[in-house]
Amino acid sequence: MSRGRKPVVYTFLGVPGSGKTYFARNLAKESGAVRLSSDAIRLAIFGSREKTTEIYNSGDRQILNSYVFNALDYATGQILEKGHDVIQDAHHNKRSDRQSVQVIAEKRGAIVVLVHIQTPYEVALQRGQDRDETDDQRKHSKKEMTEVIKKHMAVMDQPDSTENVIEIDGTQKFEEQYASFTKQLSEITS
Repeated sequence: MSRGRKPVVYTFLGVPGSGKTYFARNLAKESGAVRLSSDAIRLAIFGSREKTTEIYNSGDRQILNSYVFNALDYATGQILEKGHDVIQDAHHNKRSDRQSVQVIAEKRGAIVVLVHIQTPYEVALQRGQDRDETDDQRKHSKKEMTEVIKKHMAVMDQPDSTENVIEIDGTQKFEEQYASFTKQLSEITS
């Protein structure tokens, strides 16, 4: 629950391997917020990582993303209506995408907080190669990870002054990240 304040939708900005899913998983455990993973939704819709990759690399990539993000946004709205906080564990690289989440939140009396995970390129690159592959994260070769990071960096809109932003150091342990997060969140929600 949102503990006597407006419900919050937590969105994420950061390159692949920056630690978004790591932080989102731990934040869900610590806060009780409902975590929705775009990668897990993508896998649920298309049934296998192979099918998802096939569609993702075809001309139907926009269709794939619309299915995933429409489902994510629908679930977010339903959860907010019950007064719960939502963690959208997904890339929110484009300001226009973040503004769409803002509309969903405002319709339900909620606020949006953009968690900006900042991690050095080399650290993110290595993490993408070393991590375990699960429903909510992929493991990549060095070449693949380099391409994925560059692709995301090319379309990433930095936060502007209208957004509620929490800056997180992606190299810290969760306990340190969470201490910084709660301090910054209290400044936003007070």
